Amino acid sequence: MKLTAPRGMNDVLPDDAPAWLKLEQAVRDACRRFGYEEIRTPVLEHTKLFQRGVGETTDIVEKQMFTLSAREEAEEDTLTLRPEITAPVVRSMIEHDLLKQRGFWKLYYFGPAFRKERPQKGRYRQFHQFGIEAIGAKEPLVDVESILLFAEILRSVGVEKFEVRFNSIGCETCRPAYRDSVQKAARSKLDRFCPDCKRRIDRNILRLFDCKIEGCKAAAKDLPSIKLCGPCADHDQRIRRSLGSSLPLRVDPTLVRGLDYYTQTVYEFASPLLGAQDALGGGGRYNNLVKELSGGEYDAGAVGFAAGVERVLIAMEASRGAPPEPPGLDFYAVAVDESQRQALFGVVSRLRAAGLSGTMDFEGRSLKAQMRSADKLRARVAVILGPDEAARGVVKLKNLRAQGDAREQEVKIDDVATKLRGA
Repeated sequence: MKLTAPRGMNDVLPDDAPAWLKLEQAVRDACRRFGYEEIRTPVLEHTKLFQRGVGETTDIVEKQMFTLSAREEAEEDTLTLRPEITAPVVRSMIEHDLLKQRGFWKLYYFGPAFRKERPQKGRYRQFHQFGIEAIGAKEPLVDVESILLFAEILRSVGVEKFEVRFNSIGCETCRPAYRDSVQKAARSKLDRFCPDCKRRIDRNILRLFDCKIEGCKAAAKDLPSIKLCGPCADHDQRIRRSLGSSLPLRVDPTLVRGLDYYTQTVYEFASPLLGAQDALGGGGRYNNLVKELSGGEYDAGAVGFAAGVERVLIAMEASRGAPPEPPGLDFYAVAVDESQRQALFGVVSRLRAAGLSGTMDFEGRSLKAQMRSADKLRARVAVILGPDEAARGVVKLKNLRAQGDAREQEVKIDDVATKLRGA
C-alpha cells in the first residue's frame, strides 16, 4: 500500500514554501505596523467551545468538525480540531484574564484549521488561516481599521483585484423583527429551499443566506432586508463614511457570514482571480462572543477577520505576486576529493557561525556534480578546497553569480567569512 497524505490535507513542498513565507511575512509586517500582537492557540479545543461560540446550527458544527473522544476527561467531553480560530483566541483571553491586564487587545494569528468538507481548489480539510481580533472596543473605527488591514496585506503580496462585500446584520434590538420578517417570507416560498434550509427556517433563519446551493441563493435574494435600529444605523454609516472611496465597497444585504457570533458589521473580500468560488476571507463584529464564553464575566466589543491562506496564494499566483524563485545560499562548499571533506566541514561550520548561509556535499560526489548542486541551490559563491589549498591554509572562491568572467581567487581560511560578507 502506497502511503499518502489524508484526503484534503496537503504537503507544502520546498518549491511552494517561498510563496507561503512571502505571505506570512507580509501578514506579520502589516500587523506589526497596525499595532497587533501575535497569539497562538492549540489545534485541539473542547467541542463545546465551538458549539457555544460558532453556533450549533451552523454547517461548521453540524457537518464539518473533526471530533474525537477525550478519554482522560469526563466521559461526555470531546475534543475537536479547531474549524476556525476566533473562538479559541477569545477562550485564551478569558482563560488567562488578559482583559484584566488591559481593556483593549489587538491580536493576530497564522495557523492551520480543519473542516470535514469536500476538497476542492482552495478549500481543503486541513487549511490555513491568518487573521486578526481586536477585542475590547465597540468603536466603528476599529471595524474600518480591520478592513484596511486586510486590504493592506493583499496589496502587499500583489493582489490588487478584489472587492469588499459589506453588510450590517443588526443587534439584539433590531434583529428579532428582521428574523420574523425573513421567516414569514421564507415560509411563503418553502418549495424553493433545500432540506437543510427548510430546517433552518425554525432553528436559525439567518443561515438561509449562507447556503451555497444556487437555488437557495436565488431565493434568498428575494427575502426582506434588515431595518437597522438607530445605533446600528449610525455604526454602519460611520464605517461607510470612513472608508469613503478608498476601497471597492459593495453593499450586499444577503451577506451574513457562516458563524452565529456576528453582530452589526459583516464583510467579505472576494477576487475574480479565484473563479466562481471567489471569497478570500472575511469577518465582522462580534460584540457578544466574549460575554457568552465568559459566562457574563466580561462584556467586550470585538471585531476581526480570517483569510484563507491557500486561497490568497492562488490569487497571488494569478496576479504574479509570488516571488519568481526563493533566495539562494551565500555559499556552497566543494571538496576536490574525499580527503578534504573533514576539513571542509570545519570551514562550513565557521562560516555558518559567522551568520552566512550554506551547505556542502554529503554524498561523496564528483567535483562536477558538486558544482551542479551549487548552481541548483543558487549559491552566490563556491568555496573549493583541494589538497594543495588545504596544505597552504587557503580555499578557492568562485563567484557563481558574477556576469561575464567569474574567475577564482584564493583566500586564507581565516578571511573567508569577511570576504563573503563583502562579496
